[in-house]
Amino acid sequence: MTLTTKVANLFSETKKRRQLNALFEKKYRNLYRLAYAWCHQALQAEDLVQETFLKALESNKELDSLEHLDAWLAKIMHNKFLDIMRFNRRWQLADETEIDNFYMQECSETKLIEQQTSECLCKAMARLSFEQREAIALVDLQGFSYQQISEITETPIGTVMSRISRGRENLAKMMQQMEKGKSKVVPLRR
Repeated sequence: MTLTTKVANLFSETKKRRQLNALFEKKYRNLYRLAYAWCHQALQAEDLVQETFLKALESNKELDSLEHLDAWLAKIMHNKFLDIMRFNRRWQLADETEIDNFYMQECSETKLIEQQTSECLCKAMARLSFEQREAIALVDLQGFSYQQISEITETPIGTVMSRISRGRENLAKMMQQMEKGKSKVVPLRR
């Protein structure tokens, strides 16, 4: 291999890495949203996305075409998240800034109702099995097709459809139960 060939290969790899970095910047927000839906922790979601990008950079030769970039990144993040779940099975993480912000916010009736609804939804999502939560997040938050979810999770498409259907049913039931269990909020103004 001549020096000219080596230099040309080096510039080609550098150009490809720049292109990937630009694409990763565009995909960060979607991946973060998906990671947060899976783990419900802001810092853990950021770490998961960063680890996903690192793994993607290390194995960028596996990417066939940029058309499948979203699914490829989601697949990497899925595997990383499973690794983290196995490692941290005994620990429950808490984001201190979210706790502090919760107690320092000004109270208003509208914010309270919106917050209670959001919390109710998050709690209900957290109670779903990981498989159902994962499938619902992939289809509803990220907009992946059932076929893409099947490839990402390495499960048959019928199983994916079943997880989404049952997950949505369970989510609706849990939301109704939580709403019944809460005390009624009386509006201050009419």
